[in-house]
Amino acid sequence: MKRIVVAVVGLYLLAAIATTLVEASGLGRQCGCEPECWCKRPGLRLFRWVTPKSMHHLLTPADKQMLAEAQRMN
Repeated sequence: MKRIVVAVVGLYLLAAIATTLVEASGLGRQCGCEPECWCKRPGLRLFRWVTPKSMHHLLTPADKQMLAEAQRMN
């Protein structure tokens, strides 16, 4: 049982590292979360692509534009 748990955790970490490397190289998708989302923090961003989308604060393109306009006004 211990080997199975270690193998699953190892595969999870391997997937987290691989997806982070793909994102950093520009080949994969880019994060569309708000700047204050947990996945933008150092150390936690490693797990950005191996967590469910519902755990993120995703913005639509319209939301991003509204946020950018609001920041320009301030």
